[in-house]
Amino acid sequence: MRSRPPFALTKWYFDCVAADGRAVIGYWASLAWRGVALTWQNVSLYEAGRPPVVRSSLTSEPPPRVDGNRIIWNSPSLACSARIEARQVPIEERLLDCDAGVVDWRAEAPVAAVSFELDGVSPVLGAGYAERIFIGMPVWRLPIRELRWGRWLDEAATRSVVWIDWRGDLPRTWVFVDGLSVPAAVVTDDGIRAGGMTIALGERRTLHARRFAETAAAIPPLRAVVPKSILALRETKWFSAGTLQDGNAAAQAGSAIHELAVLR
Repeated sequence: MRSRPPFALTKWYFDCVAADGRAVIGYWASLAWRGVALTWQNVSLYEAGRPPVVRSSLTSEPPPRVDGNRIIWNSPSLACSARIEARQVPIEERLLDCDAGVVDWRAEAPVAAVSFELDGVSPVLGAGYAERIFIGMPVWRLPIRELRWGRWLDEAATRSVVWIDWRGDLPRTWVFVDGLSVPAAVVTDDGIRAGGMTIALGERRTLHARRFAETAAAIPPLRAVVPKSILALRETKWFSAGTLQDGNAAAQAGSAIHELAVLR
């Protein structure tokens, strides 16, 4: 077994899309590296035609709590809480295991009934998703040039498709349909093909487009130690309607949150 890595990043991600089109994305992350030990929380509310409501905090708060098929996240510093009730069992995968470290990913709730509450905003209720990832090596050493990630959920919150696509020195693709890994999958900017299943993504609504330098600017200890190359990382996240066609079954409507991250 490896000793505790000198670089240790744990990141939780949550989302929820309500029937009225509002979307919420939340993060809880902790980092330990080169004498830096910090916790960061963020929540963003997106509503078509309005600027996003964004809250961030460096207050040290406990990570989300897993209780059976429920995940509970309370962030007093963000005046925010989330209740996530998984409708499918977790998916777990070691994405990378090399001399430099490991990357462990776990979709705690591939599809869930989610309730987000933010002070001053009416509750956001709908289908959602939750995952956590542990990265035990400096992010800039990952063999990735581009990362495509996304999740599609049906309107009834009973089905899920999750994808991770790495491009670069070690290209790899993972697609999970209702929790099951599907080999020989193909991920593009317009959709996913895996076995007899396809997802066609509709028009993209940009949720955010930013460089990591914008996030790091609010975290002085982090900006002081990360290399300039990682500050240039660009991430764009979208919301799209998506249609699932699974073999000869009737097509199913749903929604996708997906992203493209360019690391170098």
